Amino acid sequence: MKRMFNYYWRLVCTFLSFSLFGVGGIILSITLFPLIYIAPVKRKHKIRISRRIIRISFRFFIGFMRFMRVLTYEFHGAEKLAEREGLFIIANHPTLIDVVFLLSRANFPNCVVKSGVWKNVCMYFVVSSAGFIENNGNPEDMLQRCENTLKSGDGLILFPEGTRTDPDGEAVLQRAVAHIALRSQKPLTPVSITCEPITLTKKHRWFNIPYERAPHFCLSLGDDIEVKSIVDLQKDSSYSARILTKNIKKILVQ
Repeated sequence: MKRMFNYYWRLVCTFLSFSLFGVGGIILSITLFPLIYIAPVKRKHKIRISRRIIRISFRFFIGFMRFMRVLTYEFHGAEKLAEREGLFIIANHPTLIDVVFLLSRANFPNCVVKSGVWKNVCMYFVVSSAGFIENNGNPEDMLQRCENTLKSGDGLILFPEGTRTDPDGEAVLQRAVAHIALRSQKPLTPVSITCEPITLTKKHRWFNIPYERAPHFCLSLGDDIEVKSIVDLQKDSSYSARILTKNIKKILVQ
């Protein structure tokens, strides 16, 4: 009986959490972010303010879920992640809210947002004010913009898998991250993410929560990956990207 009560409590609170996320996002996107978008201040200040609001909002969202016992989490190295600017953060991608965890802790990095979000009337002011990168389906254009972002001193979050990996399948890493690292010659800062019991994968809807207990997220910051220590930057870029991707997979995918 106690286990059943706990399950339904978490189910209701999961609904409340995502409802809060959706409603709060809409309110901010039609009030605060449009004001930031049209404010007569420099673009770099708009981006900083917008990303700070996003970080606070995401941290509140995660804190609310933990308070309501929807989930538990531990973040090893969160302080180091928050202290350092301009990091090229890479992470594996098991669940829907991985980017929420990272943006709630990292020092105001950029990230790539799918084109559909940019076309959403409400979300446009959020992603535009924050200066996020649109994934417009043109790989070369996206690689160039990511490279320019890192060379400008801005941070960046990317998932080498590209999308959430099926928990029953083998993780397949795209080589885009490796190509960006080779072009920018920027060290990679890996974050390994686990979730047990698994939830919020591509196979899970928000209501497909674990019956036995709340999921526990563990995020661990690893040592920076120096590209030059793994590949010869003078060699063929395709070969170097293949080697670097294999090394990234060994670090992120256990």
